[in-house]
This record gives sequence, C-alpha cells and structure tokens, in this order.
Amino acid sequence: MLGAVELGGTKIRVARGGGDGRIEAGETFATVGPDESFARILDFFRGGSPIDAIGIGAFGPVAVGRGDADYGRLRGTPKPGWRDFDIGAAMGSLGVPVAIDTDVNAAGRAEAALGALAGLDSGIYLTVGTGIGGALIVGGSPAPGASHPEMGHVALVRAPGDDCPSVCTWHQNCAEGLASGPAIERRFGASLSALPDGHPGRALIAFYLGQLLASLVLAAAPRRIVIGGGVAKTPGLHERAHAAMLRSLNGYGLYPGVEGPDFVVPPALGDDAGLAGALLMAGACRP
Repeated sequence: MLGAVELGGTKIRVARGGGDGRIEAGETFATVGPDESFARILDFFRGGSPIDAIGIGAFGPVAVGRGDADYGRLRGTPKPGWRDFDIGAAMGSLGVPVAIDTDVNAAGRAEAALGALAGLDSGIYLTVGTGIGGALIVGGSPAPGASHPEMGHVALVRAPGDDCPSVCTWHQNCAEGLASGPAIERRFGASLSALPDGHPGRALIAFYLGQLLASLVLAAAPRRIVIGGGVAKTPGLHERAHAAMLRSLNGYGLYPGVEGPDFVVPPALGDDAGLAGALLMAGACRP
C-alpha cells in the first residue's frame, strides 16, 4: 500500500493506492496554514492501512532535485506562511521513503503512463487553476533540469485596452497573472465557466492561453498538450485556446499533428491525474 498527496494552493487531496496509480481511498480538504494542513495529512496516513512509501506533488516553487541541499522545501512561493516550509521534514515522522515533485510533474507522469500522453515521446501537461504551471514530459518522465519549469510565468502581450492589474506578485504580464483562476475572478467577479458562452471574457482568456501554448510549441515542440485544472473545465476552452494558439503562430513552427483536434486536450485521468502520479512516484521509491 502506498500513499499520495496532491498539495494544491486551494485544496489538498490525500489517498492510498497501488504503485500502478490506482486510487483506493482518499480525502480532500482546504489548504490552510502548513502546520494545520500537514497535521491533517499525517492523521490520514496514521489511520488505516500502513503505507510503504509516499509520493507528493506540491505547488511551487519547490526544490525537486534529489541532490538539492533544500530538496523538498518550498522556495519563493507567494502563498502566505508557506515560504521555506520543509515538506520532507514534515513527513518524516511516518518513517517511510518520500518522493517530492511539483503537482504538474506528478500529473504529467500519470498522463504519460496511463492517460492522454501515453505512447508519446514528448508532451506537456499544463494546469490552469489557482495558478498556472506546466510540466515537460519526455520519455514518460519530467525533463531534467536545474529546477522545474515555470511555464505559467511566461510573458504575454496584453490585449488592446486590457489594463486589469496582474494577480502575480512578480510580473505584470505573465500568463498566471492574466489568466489564472484568481485573475479571472478579479476581472469578471466570477469564474470563467460561470460567464455566458458568448461573454468576451471567454475569448480573452483563450487569447492569453493561446499565446502561452504558442510559446510552448515554439520552445519544446511537444506531440500533445494536456490542459487540466479548474479553469480548463470551462466548456469549449480547449478548442478556443487551440484556435488562438494557431492564430498566434500565424503559420510558423507548425509540424504534423499540431493543427489536429487532438493536439490540445483535457486530461484523460481528470482530477485524479495528480494523485495517480504521486502514487507512481511512491512506487518508484519504495524499499
């Protein structure tokens, strides 16, 4: 039996399951302060069947390199109270191996093994929710690097007349600052899915996501892009973002498949991609 944690900016999901990504039982609760949140996480795993290892997919920035001196520690996160929190140390009392990665890397692993990226040599998993984050998956695993990617902070060109303040602490024109869930709430006072289908806000967010997708196509040439997260549940958003991406590319950088209807898709595993990926991580590090 293995454990999985999906540590999100708004909610936390915990589960037990198998090394094949199968989820057997779990709970969901709101993300509050780190001490209270991890007390609930530990309570879940101390009750019920013992686990042999645990995988954690966390919001970032977080140190994910096994060789990093601060492996498992949150870095410059804007979430109040969480900066420099040591996730690995917080889980130490369980006495089992712990694997830590970003939430999007965990979800990308699962989609590569079991979902929409299966059988592809490369792909991108993008989440659009409380924040925007992305994982570049190569050969079924996140591409190695000095740190994890920060795709949500790619700079965009604002639409004419758009002077709504960014919700990003660092950037005035990044994708997260302009098109994440909190950015949408600031703009329209409602979620994107709550806006009528013909509302100009839907076209605006698709315009911004299309720019981001175009940048990812030019930089990484993925076989497919999977977009998950709460904002991505808006009906028609994948198709609109794909069309906006093609307009942004303007005929350049195209390759086989990029114009097809299955290039920008929702996660095949739905909301369970992150937990399934965390279970896969746990299975890889168990004794």
